[in-house]
Amino acid sequence: MKRILISVFCTVLFISNGFSQALEEKQRLKYEAEMEQKKKEYITDFVATLKVDDFQKEIIVQSMESYFEEYQKINMLSLRDFERKAYVQKLDDTHFSDLKAIVSEENMEEIMDAVKGKWDPKEAKKKKKKRKKKN
Repeated sequence: MKRILISVFCTVLFISNGFSQALEEKQRLKYEAEMEQKKKEYITDFVATLKVDDFQKEIIVQSMESYFEEYQKINMLSLRDFERKAYVQKLDDTHFSDLKAIVSEENMEEIMDAVKGKWDPKEAKKKKKKRKKKN
């Protein structure tokens, strides 16, 4: 009788543990999908504010997406803070070198601000409304 109770208890314990892991996996996947959607919205909103042609916009979008992927890989390496900063600085210096050739210096500064998180979409909307009111 004791063996049966112990085996039932262990079985219930392992099954519930399996369900909780499956639930955590679903939540993690949902969170990743949500973050991917927010990243795409951020990039498209930012690129819409730039004064460049469609070809340049597409290149900027691709460059920013690849930058964020590389940045995520650096963060997943679990490096020390100073090592991570060095890798990020190297990424900043080298990643957008091709883009610098086709985009103006002002737009390049805006892109770097957006990549660093200094671009505020609300502020951009306010500026756009001000321009429309002036015209």
